[in-house]
Amino acid sequence: MLYIGFALRNPFSRRHQIVLDKTISVSKNKSIEIGLYKNNNIFEFGFGITGFKQDHAGFHFDVGLLGYNVDFIFYDNRHYNEIN
Repeated sequence: MLYIGFALRNPFSRRHQIVLDKTISVSKNKSIEIGLYKNNNIFEFGFGITGFKQDHAGFHFDVGLLGYNVDFIFYDNRHYNEIN
């Protein structure tokens, strides 16, 4: 797995609220998730890739600014032991 991220958060806030969370099936085994959240970030950035031979292999990208965060995830919805 590869993950690169940075976050600057407000330590006095514990807010976490889901504004939108949508899952879209692209094929039988592939899905896309899109999420919009209210949280305690001031600035946030993250990118990750989950490689082969792991559950839910795929990638995700998230960016947040001034209390809002957007996530984009593209993944294989199977577990590794189901693929073989």
